[in-house]
This record gives sequence, structure tokens and C-alpha cells, in this order.
Amino acid sequence: MVQKRYRANFHLEPKFLVVHCVDVRFAEAIERFMEDLGVVRGRDIIKAFAGGPVPFAHPGEMKGRAKWLRKQVSFDFEKFETIETTVVIMHEDCQYYHTIPERCHRPGKERSDLVFIGKYLAHHFPDKRTLLYYARFTSNGTEIVFDHVEQRTRLRDLVLHQ
Repeated sequence: MVQKRYRANFHLEPKFLVVHCVDVRFAEAIERFMEDLGVVRGRDIIKAFAGGPVPFAHPGEMKGRAKWLRKQVSFDFEKFETIETTVVIMHEDCQYYHTIPERCHRPGKERSDLVFIGKYLAHHFPDKRTLLYYARFTSNGTEIVFDHVEQRTRLRDLVLHQ
């Protein structure tokens, strides 16, 4: 039997780092949305795991998870200096919220947590551009749209949510 060979990529210069949840209800829509943003699978870094960036919204309550994720993102930025933009995607009805400390969750919290995630990233990685998006169901749950969530830049809003 001939072993199949696959191409190796040695000269990639990722431009995007994307962090999102693995919820399969959103997988296809997130894939298409990333393409629309200019994210290229195989060139850019895509981190997908349960809850995605949720620990960045609650670093005080989720210390271990937030530290682990921050180390992951730091490594990517150090290893790939060409990354210019972090794309963070949260989504409606994230089931991961059922596993986090109770005081961190209430219905609709996924969207409002994006603001805290943006603040956290701006604090720890001030030289990187961050885009925040909230994916939600529409058309009676048969379609998904992505809302851009603005980062607050007033001085009083830049205090880290603890």
C-alpha cells in the first residue's frame, strides 16, 4: 500500500487569529463568515473549542481557563508576528455557559460578554486589532446572522471586568 502524502506549508504568514466555539449548529455559518472576512483556512490560525473565548470575559471566575487561553494566544502572536487581527465570535444559546460559574451566566450574556472579551484582549494585546462578532439565529432558527459588536474605547470602559 502506498502511503498518501500531504503538502507541508513552511512559508505562511497568518493575518488573522480567530477564536470561536465548536457548536455544530453554527459551524457552517462560521466557516462561510470567516471566508467573507478574508480568513484563509490553512494560512490563518483558527482556534475552535467549547465556549471559545468565554474565559476572557470572566478571568476572575475562570482563572485557569483564562490563563490557558491567554498563553495560547500569546504563543500565536509571538510565533507569528504577521497576525494583525483577532476575530472573536460568540453565539446565541452557547451551551458551554452551563459549565461555567453560575454568576457568569444569564440569558443573552453571550453578546454582552463580547465587550468584556474585547477589553481583556485590548489590555493584554494592545498592539493587535480585535473584531467582535455575535452569531444569532434568525428566520425562525433556520438561518444565522453575524452582528458586529463595537468595542468601547472611553477611558472608564477600558477598566478590566474582574
